[in-house]
Amino acid sequence: MFELAPRLLAVLDTGAPVVVATAVSMTGSAPSGVGTSMAVLPGGQVVGTISGGCVEGSLFLTAERVAETGEPVLERFGFDDDPDDPDAVWAPALRCGGRVEVLVHRVTADDLPLVGALRDAAAGLPTSLALSLEPGTLGAVVTAPGGCRDRVFVERGDHRPRCIVVGAVETAVAVTNAAAVLGYAVTVVDPRPVFLTDERFPAADQRIVGWPTRVLEGLQVDGTTAVVVLAHDDRFDAEVIDQALRRGAGYVGAMGSRSTHERRTEVLRAMGTPDLDRLRSPIGLDIGARTPAEVALSIVAEVVAVRRGASGGALTDGSGPIHRVPARVP
Repeated sequence: MFELAPRLLAVLDTGAPVVVATAVSMTGSAPSGVGTSMAVLPGGQVVGTISGGCVEGSLFLTAERVAETGEPVLERFGFDDDPDDPDAVWAPALRCGGRVEVLVHRVTADDLPLVGALRDAAAGLPTSLALSLEPGTLGAVVTAPGGCRDRVFVERGDHRPRCIVVGAVETAVAVTNAAAVLGYAVTVVDPRPVFLTDERFPAADQRIVGWPTRVLEGLQVDGTTAVVVLAHDDRFDAEVIDQALRRGAGYVGAMGSRSTHERRTEVLRAMGTPDLDRLRSPIGLDIGARTPAEVALSIVAEVVAVRRGASGGALTDGSGPIHRVPARVP
């Protein structure tokens, strides 16, 4: 439920309760991972999703019941029998053939350990939460599981990943908006204050006016960081890329034509830049993008593909399961 933390806290801080449905177990093909949640807010507003539409209608009805009674429910969705049997009877189910268990429980501002974990998640801090799946204690926060007899769901949230956008160009506006929606803490860097304004970049967590190489030195960079160089400025582009690769940024991409890329690569080789094979340049996936918004889509899609270890190719050209078992992201 940590991906919904800001929305949940906005309601809980008013004193109103929310009902949260969280996938606590999945087997087979499923469109999202364990820990994915949907919530029903006061007035019936739904935020989040678990299956992309397969089971949400049934969960909404369960959530209404839980909102009234306060009693948590563990719902199970999937084939009642062998999914390869044409005579098998469907429960409200994942049409991709998977099975999922969903904990539906009411959350109030008085649930202090749970609310505390939500606040840490909303702030981008590492956090974890253990919820009991045992009858009689279903949905209760577990502080010290009693051993292998206890069935417990543990959700962990890593620190919020950072996206550093260098160059306050028009494409950077769309990249910032898209990355923020995906949960990145976005920092935009540009030496020109006239372009780097609150009005142009309302979704950015930070807007830093300064020389990009010096600014980057003072920012945290690790394996979860995406560095997106859109400035197209020979005065600092290569140095920014060099620094990002040396410091182990998970994604490093740079705007420019193929000829610009070749010229830039020569400079980087002369600088002794390591891991040049990790540089995504020209930046973005080939989707035929033309407008700034389309270019941003191609860039952010590539950021996600690199982070998840995916090829970024068309699903129709592939084989095997569509929904991978999520890898632990550093």
